[in-house]
Amino acid sequence: MSRGVRIQLVLFVVTAVLAVVVGSNYALGSQSLRGSIDVVAPMTDAMNLGVGAGVTYRGVAVGTITDISVTPHGANAHLALDPDTRIPVGSTAKVTTSNALGIMSLDIMPSTADGPFLADGDTLDVPPELHPLQLDELLTQMATLADSIDPESITTLSETVGTALTGTGAALNQLFDDVHTLGLLLESHAPALANIVDSSLPMLDAAAAQADGVAGAAAATRDVTQQLLAQQPSLIYLVDRSPDALLATSRLLDDTRGTVGALMTNLVTVTDALGDRTPALSAFLTTTPETLEKLTSIVHGDRGDFTLVATQGPVCWYDTERRTVGDESPRDPDLSLYCPPGDDLAQRGSANAPRPNDLGLSGATSPGNVTGPPVVDDPLLIPTGVEALDYWKKLLEGVQK
Repeated sequence: MSRGVRIQLVLFVVTAVLAVVVGSNYALGSQSLRGSIDVVAPMTDAMNLGVGAGVTYRGVAVGTITDISVTPHGANAHLALDPDTRIPVGSTAKVTTSNALGIMSLDIMPSTADGPFLADGDTLDVPPELHPLQLDELLTQMATLADSIDPESITTLSETVGTALTGTGAALNQLFDDVHTLGLLLESHAPALANIVDSSLPMLDAAAAQADGVAGAAAATRDVTQQLLAQQPSLIYLVDRSPDALLATSRLLDDTRGTVGALMTNLVTVTDALGDRTPALSAFLTTTPETLEKLTSIVHGDRGDFTLVATQGPVCWYDTERRTVGDESPRDPDLSLYCPPGDDLAQRGSANAPRPNDLGLSGATSPGNVTGPPVVDDPLLIPTGVEALDYWKKLLEGVQK
């Protein structure tokens, strides 16, 4: 055998080996030579799926179903995925078809683009609600829908639509042109609209988390609407008189333009002072409804019923150095101040709580000032409306006698 023939035989053998390797990889997939990622997909049923069915990732073939086993809760589909496939953990799959023959495959839908990724032995979730309807179930639902439609209603609807659209060709043409113009406008502002949508998602998530309060908000809105309807005459009167009031307000602002600027500047300082007292404002807003409720409890009919003590007795006060609003510099508290105990001098606080050996006043060296008249034995009492009425009746009875 000549040297040239031997070279040809060697080249033929090398070409044959390469052809077998490349052909096997093309026909059987990359997992035939480099192994595969074996994943289990539990599902309620594996109808229309079989061994050899394709597995796709966003529509791209990435593996096949190698086995289907029956379990007490349904079936397990064993998937062999290409070793280079990177599927995020938490992805879901659904049974789908991508051809006219109706051949089913398993399509994987990722929930994120980040890792970790599926490895050997991992589980791929297949939600049952993503299973396609069976043909018999689909036909049954279509038949039920067809039976629920009244033919006479369809006829009436067609006639009504025909009557409504008669003679509106020019208007419809203009409408379609406007829709096209609107579409071009939206396309030109697509980045801004996308930014608005992305910015709205956190707000919608927060609203979804507060879904329990939506019912209460709707009820409150309904109550407010009913109250507005009940006050419709007053609202109409206000709307009718609003232009004159707004004109007067505009004139007032024009006349006080120089002082309004100073007022707004001063409000900045007031706002800073209020901002530092947020807990106090919160307590005030919390207790105000209860306070107003207690104030209204003294009203009976068209008359107020309460007793006012005009002589309270002496009070204690400290000569505290005032600071300008906005001065936040730290200063040491004066722990030596105290109110000296005395008759009818009811003082609160932990320092005045009863303790043995006067421990509550230890370290108190600067007594406060006591001012005010002493408590009298017969304090002046302003009678209630009912008591005043009784006094008046008795006075009239004495005059008549």
